[in-house]
Formats: sequence, structure tokens, C-alpha cells
Amino acid sequence: MIAESADGVEQFVEETRKNSDYGDAFLHNLNKMRIDQENCDFSVEVGGETMYVHKVALAVASPYFAGMFRNNTKEKAMGSMKLENSDATAVKAIIDYIYSGQITLTEENVQLVYSASDYFQIEWIKKKCMEFFERNLSPANCFQVRKYADQPPFKELYERSHNYILKHFDKLIYKEDLLRLSFEEIEELIKDDRLAVGFEDNAYKAIMNWVKYDLEERRRHLAELMSHIRLPSIRNEFLRDHVVTETLLKDDRQCNEFLFQLLHYQLTPVSKRPFFRKRRDSKFHVLLAGGVDVDTWGTHRICNVYDVINSKVRHFPEMVRLRSAHSLISLNDVVFSVGGYCGKSMETAELFDQVNNEWINIAPMNYARYFFGICAHSNLIYAIGGPNLSSVESYNAFIDRWYACPDTPVVYEWWCRACTVENSIYNLGRGVDGITSCIRFDPREGRWFKLNEMPGCPQKEFELVAYDRSLFFISRDCAQLDIRTNKWNSMPSMLSQRLRYSATIIADDIYVIGGGSKTYGGGEPIMSVERYNINNSEWTIVDSIQIDSCNGAAVLLSDDFNLPFSF
Repeated sequence: MIAESADGVEQFVEETRKNSDYGDAFLHNLNKMRIDQENCDFSVEVGGETMYVHKVALAVASPYFAGMFRNNTKEKAMGSMKLENSDATAVKAIIDYIYSGQITLTEENVQLVYSASDYFQIEWIKKKCMEFFERNLSPANCFQVRKYADQPPFKELYERSHNYILKHFDKLIYKEDLLRLSFEEIEELIKDDRLAVGFEDNAYKAIMNWVKYDLEERRRHLAELMSHIRLPSIRNEFLRDHVVTETLLKDDRQCNEFLFQLLHYQLTPVSKRPFFRKRRDSKFHVLLAGGVDVDTWGTHRICNVYDVINSKVRHFPEMVRLRSAHSLISLNDVVFSVGGYCGKSMETAELFDQVNNEWINIAPMNYARYFFGICAHSNLIYAIGGPNLSSVESYNAFIDRWYACPDTPVVYEWWCRACTVENSIYNLGRGVDGITSCIRFDPREGRWFKLNEMPGCPQKEFELVAYDRSLFFISRDCAQLDIRTNKWNSMPSMLSQRLRYSATIIADDIYVIGGGSKTYGGGEPIMSVERYNINNSEWTIVDSIQIDSCNGAAVLLSDDFNLPFSF
């Protein structure tokens, strides 16, 4: 731009311009110089491989290298360094990051990259590794991660993995990694007030499983471990059927004393009972959302929360849309309501915003679905099938987007349900061919596999839940599929004749809630709550709640979910 000066002479006005691509181009060219070994003034040898680099690049990215080149070190003088106890792949990944600003983390390399970034003092990579660990912690790897992190540099990672174990203890009581813990490690967990067991029964089970894993060596620790159990918090039926009949406890004098004290406590009137250590901080809140009015069959958006421990129900903010035959799911402490039916099949979805205490719309699915399967795997939500559908899609909550996935080999006639077990997704439903089959999908392989058909002609309407390595088909005629043997086994039927109900796993029990006596209007809501004890294979009526929840959806809220009220 040209401006006129006071003496009438035209002058150029100063301008500043920034090349937004300069940084990327600079790194690209610098990296090309490294690859071509141009102007390299330093080398790093690790695992028999030599990598040629530029000192200034290393010093800018790494305080470790900055200190090395600032001082009169032998490495600086030699122009090279040799790493004896480092992994070549991890070091190469770090150097690639220094020259590109990008790093790829996988289940196989993250521990090695974390160690290398800690050594080179690159905090950004350490942070990203920590986030990767936290997102991918699971019952299958949490003990290994904690063991790996049990050293001073990894204190934060140790605490996160340890807290994960405490929070998900109910899912770990039969894991081989737990059974292999030392006495000191299992005691540390059992005595922790933060141990999130749904019922104290599971703390007891963990102890007995651990002791019996190596009985001769470990029975000497039984009494000490039992001293950390909140025996008065154990449920009466479990106490009756498992604790007082346990031979190991009867044969141990000190444990026998515990049992005597417990029985005395149970027989003492409540007002005169002595103080005992508080029960662990267990909370079970089930969100029941949407559905229809059992009498009129009109769709609604009403939501309620059922406090299982205290047998209370409170109203929860209503959903944005009227929904029935939809699905609820909790992922990373956020609840999502997806699909459903209201005059027609729906593709819309919403989540509950815990900051503003309201439901908000999110990106719709690619397909309208109702009576479909939903589950979570590796921070993605999977929506599967529905009437006359075989399509599958996954939702990434970080970017609010649905992606197409491989179709199921089954076109579903009506109803299907999905669960996640370890690294696989299982989906069950009757196909248009009349066959009710279970299929398995491993997202890492990207393929569906058919498992055994269900024998007989099972009901079209059902719920599916997973526990340990079994799937439970909850209907008038219930069945269990052991995924290790791919074999279906019969199990007792529910006590009530209910339709369009919800089922969820709480601790190691299956809870069935809601439903109605008829399918299409003119019926009565079912108020009873029944529970199936997986260990003793018994159904019992455990509660009655004043709630009309038919053709809706239910989900167990995580302990970290912030309810907009207190019970």
C-alpha cells in the first residue's frame, strides 16, 4: 500500500505477514536433512542402530539433551552417545516426534515410549502416554500397567492404574492377575475404604479366590484378610449360603471367632448393635428413561433414577425427545440416549449435560433404529442392527460423529441386543431366516463371526447382559452362553410374567426392572424388581418401586456420575 508523506512524496507503509505453513515446511525440510544425513552433527546409537541427528533440534525439544549440550559432557565432545538399556523402536519414535511433532502410540509401544520420554524429559509425550493408558485401562491390563508403573518415575501412572483397580474391583475378582498378587498387594486392596465393591460379598469372594489359588501357602493369611471384611455388610442370603458354610473359616480358630461375632451382631436389635467400620462407599443408581404409558401406550420422555441400595426413586430431567424402544449407554461417565421409536423409527441421539443438568442433542445416526443393540468398546459407542437391518455404526464422542462399520452377517427380523466382553462385541437376535444366533465382532480384526444358534425357538423380546465370560439371555425362557466353550445352557426363568422390561448387571447380580403385563395398551405396569444371583442361580423379588417403565431403556450410572440431586 502506498501513502503520501507530508512533503508529497509517496511512501510504502510497513506491513507484517506470517507464513502459516512455515513451521510445517521447516520441520519437513529439517527432517529430510536428517534422513539424508545432511548437516547432522550428532548421533545416537541404540540396539545396534545409529541415528544421525542435529544437536539444535534435540536441545529445543528435550531438556535432557539441552543440558547435555550446554555442559562439557563427553557425549558433546564425542558427538555421539550410546544408550545401553533403551528400546530402539521407542527412541526412534521419540526422534521422529522431535522432527515432526507427531507420535503414534499403540498398546505394544506405549510403555516403552513412556519410559523413553521420561528419560529424555519430554513432558508432552509423557502426558499423551498417560492419557493413552487411562483411556485404554481395562480389566485385562490394569494389573500389568500398575506393576510396570511401580517405580518412582511413574508415580502418577501407578496411582491411576491403582485407582482403576479399586473402582472396577467387582470385575476383577476372578482374574488371574488378581490371584497372582502377593499377600501385601491383596491386603492393600481389601482394606481400602475406596474399594468399590457393589456388595461386601465380592470383597469376601476375592479373598477366598486368592487363598484357594495356593491354599497350602496362603491359608495362614486368611484370618488377617478376613479382619478387613465388613462382615455386617454382607447380604444375608450370601452369608447364609456361602460364609457360614465355608469349611476354611470353620477350621480356623480366629475366623471362627469372626463368625461368632457376626452372628451375634445379626441377632442383636438394631438399636443396640455396636458400631462397626463403615460400609464401603458403594452406590448403585439405575437411570430409567423414556418408554410408553402401559395403559395408553403413548410415548413419553420421562426419566427416573432408582437408588438400588436405599430403594428410592427420584425424577430426573426429561429427555429432549419422546422415545421408546431406544437404547441408553454410559461411556466415560457420560450417558447417551440413542434411537428409538415415536410414530416412526428414529436416528436422533442425545446426551445428558452434567454441567447444565439437561439433555442436549448430538449428531444423529446414519440409520434410524429401534430395538437395536448398543455397547461401548475402546471409547466408541456401537449401534447394531434393529428390525430389518444389518448395518452397524460407531460413534466418536470426542468429535461428535458416526462412522459406518462392517455389517452383521444377519439381517434382523425384530429385536437384537449387544454386549462387550473383553476385546470383542457380541450381538444376539433372531434373523429374518428365523434363526436366533449370536455373533462376535473384534474391532481390531474388522470381521463378524457366527457362534452357536440358540436351541429351540426363543422369544423375540429379550434383554442381554454380560458377566465375566458369559452372556445371559433374559426372557421367559432364560439361557446362558459360555463364550469360552460356545455352548448354551438353560437357566431358571424369571419369577414374573413381564413384557418390555429392562435388565442390567449390578455387582455380580442381574436386575430386571419395569415392564408391563400387556404389549399394546390396557395393561398394568410391573412394579417389582427381581434379581438373579449368578453364583447360586436363583431369582428373588428384592424390591417394589412406584415407577412405570415399559418399552424404555435403563443403564447403571457410574460412581463418578454427578446426579443433579441427592437421595
